[in-house]
Order: sequence, then C-alpha cells, then structure tokens
Amino acid sequence: MSLDTEYIIAPWEAEAYVQSLEISDLQDVCTKKWFEFHKRLILLNQQSVLEISNFREESIKEWFVCLKKIPILIYEVIQIDIWKHKIFPLLIDINNEPENTFMLFSVFYHEDVAASLLENVLFHCESAITMDDSVLDLIDYAVKSVTVLLNKNNIEIYENLKDSSSCLEEILEKKKELEFDIGMRCISILRYLAEFLDSLPLCALSRMLSVHDIPYLLVQLIENHPWSKNDSEGNVMLYDGKWNKVKDNEEGKISKIEAQIWFGLRELLLNPKCGPYYEITEHRLSHLLKLQKYLHEIVLDQIAPLIDLKRWLSYLSMSATSSATSRPVYVEVIPQIKPMILEKYHKKWKKLAKHQAKFIFTKDTDYIRSSAQILSDAYDLDKLDCIDIKKCFLCQEQAKKRCSKCKEAWYCGRECQVKDWTNHKDICEKITNNRSDNQN
Repeated sequence: MSLDTEYIIAPWEAEAYVQSLEISDLQDVCTKKWFEFHKRLILLNQQSVLEISNFREESIKEWFVCLKKIPILIYEVIQIDIWKHKIFPLLIDINNEPENTFMLFSVFYHEDVAASLLENVLFHCESAITMDDSVLDLIDYAVKSVTVLLNKNNIEIYENLKDSSSCLEEILEKKKELEFDIGMRCISILRYLAEFLDSLPLCALSRMLSVHDIPYLLVQLIENHPWSKNDSEGNVMLYDGKWNKVKDNEEGKISKIEAQIWFGLRELLLNPKCGPYYEITEHRLSHLLKLQKYLHEIVLDQIAPLIDLKRWLSYLSMSATSSATSRPVYVEVIPQIKPMILEKYHKKWKKLAKHQAKFIFTKDTDYIRSSAQILSDAYDLDKLDCIDIKKCFLCQEQAKKRCSKCKEAWYCGRECQVKDWTNHKDICEKITNNRSDNQN
C-alpha cells in the first residue's frame, strides 16, 4: 500500500479552518467548543506534516501567512503554558487521583500541536513578517521552553510506566514528555528567528541578544546535548520526534537538532546587524570559546558554513576582549500576550479551576464519549500512518509500503518484502486471523 495519500483534510477545508481560527478563552478549556478548536489544530498540523514529508507545496503555511494567523498559535502555546502553572496544580488539589487521563492529556497535547505548527510555518522567512510584535512573546516562550532542557532532572523520561502507576503518575509523565518535545521544537524556532532577523523588528534582535543572551543558551545546549542519551543497553539514542537508536554506520552524524543549534549560533554571532547588541565581555568570551573543541573536522565536513564560525572564534581567542561598542538607542517594546492573560484572570485561578473541574473530572460517560468523538477524525489511524515515518522491517530504512494483508509490516520496497516473507508469513496469518475473529 502506497503512502502517497493526498490530503488529511481537503484544501478548501484547510483554508476554512485557518480562516475561522480565533484565540480560545482559557475558561473554555475541555468544553466541547474547545475540543472542536483542538481538533482543527490537530488536523492542520497533520496536513502540514504530510505536505512537508512529501515535499509538496505547503498550503497550510501559506494560509497561516496570508491570513496572518500565526499570532494565534503563539497565543495558544503561551496560554496553555500559563494553564499548566496556574490551573493544573489547583485541579490536582481538587482531585489528586483523576480516574482518566484523556481530558488532561488533551490540554497538554494542545500546546505541543500549536508548537509543532509554529515550527513548521516558521521555516519560511515570509512567516516572520506576519508576526508583528507577537514575536517578542514567542522569543520569551521559546527561551523558557528550551531552558527546561538544561535541567536533566526535569526532562528524564521514563518510557515504560509500571502497570501499577496511577492516572496522576501517568499524566505527569506525559506532561514531562510533551514539554521535552516542545523544548526541542523551540530550538528550531529560535534558529529560524535568528536566520530571519533582517525581517524582524529591532526589538526582537535586542530581546534575543541583550535580554536573553541566546548565544549563551545555545552554547549550554551544545555542551549538555539533551537530544542524545544512552539506553539501558548502552546504545546511543537520538531524539527526532521520538528516541531512535543510532545505526552503526551513522555514528558521528550530526543530528537535526544539533544542526539547528549550530546554524542559530552562526547567524547570531556572525550577522553584522547583531554586533551592536552583543558586546563580547570576558565572561561571554570564555563561554563562547568552549565551542572550539566541538568544531572538529567531522562536524565541519557535515556543516561547511561552520568553517566561518570556527575562523571567527579563532580570531576572538587571539584578540583582546572587544572594545565596548556604542549601544544603539531604541524604544523597548514589551511582550503583551502573557501579561494580558495574567491580568485578565488575576485572582480568578481558583474559580477557573473549579469551573474546569466539572468537565475534566466528569463521570458523565456521555460527555466523555461525545468529547472523544469530536477528536475521532484527528486520530484516524489510516491518516496517522500517512505522516508517521515507518522503518523497513528488514533493512530499517524509511518504508513507504506495507503488507496489504495484515497492514502491520512495513517495507522500503518489493525486494525487502519478498526477502522477509519467510519470517513474516506466520505472523501475518495470525494477525489476519485474529482480526477476522474479532470482527465476527
């Protein structure tokens, strides 16, 4: 079966979805109205991933840019981040042993979906122009999310929960996994913002360099490499949406996440426009020079533009600390989204938590079922197969076809499928027979 599925949602439907997007209200979380909004974001994200993975025209990005809807995605990630810190703890105080995780997981996942859409659409420079001052809020959010990755106690992910784990333990673990994924996506977002600085207002440049010192943050990431770990058997695992074992022939290969960091550093440190906003102090100099030991031939062979960065660092190490350059005069613009939400619900958090508890902890099976039914289109397994990268059962390369009989075994092509048939035949028949028995 080919994976050349054309649409998750039809083009006219995608346009209508983006056109109708409006910021959600925090008090509506987990109502049916909110679930409808959540479903639309999921489907738009799935269509965006499908277009990118199939190297097709990115219509979802085009609609978000043309209709100037990117600020809504920024609003959503910030709003759910506030919800996690202000309302979620109060909800757990109300019911510290929820009977299901469906409702709470949907809220956490909403942030991840919006972050994924941001990562996808911000790959293109025209997206930067449509953000206006909301880019400042995005910078703050992305830096906060990436900083979490530096605390390994916070990001340690237990991938195999015990059977005896409570619903609360399960949802806390899912929350941690999604925050890790969001942090990784925000690395890409920061890289794109660094690359498109010429299209952003000067206040964004100042916020990235003078307020947050993003180069310092990126150097810390290179040193801590949270995208890499060893499993229980000592195998090297790399994160790219999920943890994958590094193949023997891929050892030393730069991961996508690490490459994003290197490109971001190069843009921020070598762009002449950044110099006036980033004075190289002694402290910064000692920190930046740590990069030299990582810029060896294996890295430079894979990312040739880093030769310029290595040359710049060498010059920096031989020269005295730079003379103080005159700071440009500018009018500082303050982020608006987070302060606006905090002010709107000031001293109303407990009231909001009690209101939402009626929906999140409901025992009304009809309400739970109807809420789940709203999302049924978004969790269509056939559609999800179209965007989930599969590996060939025989050679482990990317697979585009699957067994037409059991629909469980994936292969890169006919040759591997034929070679693996003797191994797969018995399993294939068992799966097919079990499926037939269940249907009968």
